[in-house]
Amino acid sequence: MPFVVTGISQDGNTAALEAALTAAGLPLEVFEVLGPEDAESQVEGSGLVDTGIITGGGLETGTGVPGLSGSGVPGISGPERVAGLGDLGGNSLWDRLADLAIPDDEVENYAAVLEAGRSIVAYHGDAASIAKVEGLFAGAGLAKIKTF
Repeated sequence: MPFVVTGISQDGNTAALEAALTAAGLPLEVFEVLGPEDAESQVEGSGLVDTGIITGGGLETGTGVPGLSGSGVPGISGPERVAGLGDLGGNSLWDRLADLAIPDDEVENYAAVLEAGRSIVAYHGDAASIAKVEGLFAGAGLAKIKTF
């Protein structure tokens, strides 16, 4: 069964950790770093979720309700956008955090880490590599090491 080991890097410099993973015989193809720039690129222009409940297709097409004519509705910036998490399409911050198997009740904490200027480091592995990866993460000075 696959697992994801995560940790928080204060400065996002993972060169020594990558060297340690390689020296330990662990592939880097499953190593991932999410930095503050990932959160910034997703937050720009975000608004509320437009579920299309009124029209079935989004407010930009009109609602048929007097006073709610579509694109001019305050607080609605477009389909499927969530404040702080950006576009919910395939590469959104929410999706990227979900790919790390972070439980829903902890996603906001991880998003806050990025917004505070730190980085999330992750390694996708199997049960045989968990202890080794956790040890390498600790040796590299990562904080809040968790396995999901």
